[in-house]
Parts: sequence; structure tokens; C-alpha cells
Amino acid sequence: MKRVRSLVFQTINPSDNVLAQQEFLDVISNFRFNENLGFGLSLKESSEDSLIVNVVKRTATFINDYDDELKEFVRKQIFVFSDFQFCVDFNLNVIYVFGGLSHINYVKYILRNVLETNFNLIPVELNAHSFYHILLDKKIDTKIDHITINHFNFQNELVGRFSGSVLNQSVASSLLEMYKSDIVKISFLIRISDNEQFIIHAFPNGALKFLSAAEDVEYLTDYLKKIIFSKNG
Repeated sequence: MKRVRSLVFQTINPSDNVLAQQEFLDVISNFRFNENLGFGLSLKESSEDSLIVNVVKRTATFINDYDDELKEFVRKQIFVFSDFQFCVDFNLNVIYVFGGLSHINYVKYILRNVLETNFNLIPVELNAHSFYHILLDKKIDTKIDHITINHFNFQNELVGRFSGSVLNQSVASSLLEMYKSDIVKISFLIRISDNEQFIIHAFPNGALKFLSAAEDVEYLTDYLKKIIFSKNG
């Protein structure tokens, strides 16, 4: 069964100390759920140059509970537990999450609390315009499939939010240049081979989303990493 997968990438500042894979392994293998910090870590997968880490986090929230003795509702705090994964590619110096910006921000919180090495994570610019030019520069077989634009203006006669399928690639390219900061979503059809293709969506906050079966997630993620971060594509 296919599901929508969301990815957010950030790079490790190259001027910082080298992030050691062994340090990660040592910390994660000994880091059970910490009641004070509100999270726990476990290693899902490890290879020669990358790690996949499971995170279990606790979030406080409030509900209205009914007190039968007082005959009234009272505000009660409860804890909700959730999980997600983040990955570290030591070869490309990249950290990424399967999730959104809130997840990558939580990874920063985790790393500040568990690692002795100090380093900064740098957001990767992957908005519609920049991602499109990455695809062009790497000579990826792609076409713009769908586009959504805020503050669209057609000859001062049609103004507002526009969303539609793309039938003419040159028109879509012109719109990309004209509405760089107003494109809220763009979809690309990427052809990997004659028998392989997928659609990926880019958003202004740098998140990427694609539809994939569970068994294809790693393959497509590695493919995207090579496009975005490898010098030779």
C-alpha cells in the first residue's frame, strides 16, 4: 500500500567539528527513555556511512475531565506518546527526517541534549524555484505536473489563488520565474527509467513529499539525496 512520505533535509555546518558516527552509535545504544527530557532513542538501522534512528517522544496536553463529585469539568494534564525517524548520512553530512519541520526541530533538541559535539544544522533551500533548477542542472528527466500559486494575476482581470495541471512546460517555467515567492506547491513527474517514475511535491518551507510503497522509500530517498547533494548528480 502506498502512502505519502514527507522529507525535510538539513546539512551539518562543514566548519563545525566532524560529526562522528561512533559517537552516535555509543549514545543511541545506551539512551533509553529519559523521563526528564521526554524522549528515548533506539537504532533502527546502521550501515558504513549512515544511521536510521527511532525516536519516541512524550508530549504534554490537556483535556477536560468530568469530576462527578464536584459536578463540573476540570482541566487535566495527560501525556501523549508518538514516534518518528531521523537519519544521518555521514558521507554527505546530511540529517533528514521522515516528517515535517516540527520533527527536524525536535531532532535539534535531541542532539543538543545527547551529544558532546557542538554543531549547527543548516536548512536546505528546496522551494519550488530552487528544486526545479536542481533538477535541470542535474539533467533529470522531469516535467512540471501541477502548480499552485498565491496572488496569481492574469492581466489584472483574474486575481487570486490559482491551482491547475500543467499542459505546457514553457508556460510553467515562465510562471516559476514570475511567481518565485508565491508558489505554495509544485509537483514534478520524475522519470528514473523507462519503467520507473514518481511524482514529488515541493513546498516553500523546504519539505518534499512523494507517494511510495514502504519497500520503495529507501530507494527513492537515496535517489533524491544523490540529486540534491551529490556534486555529479
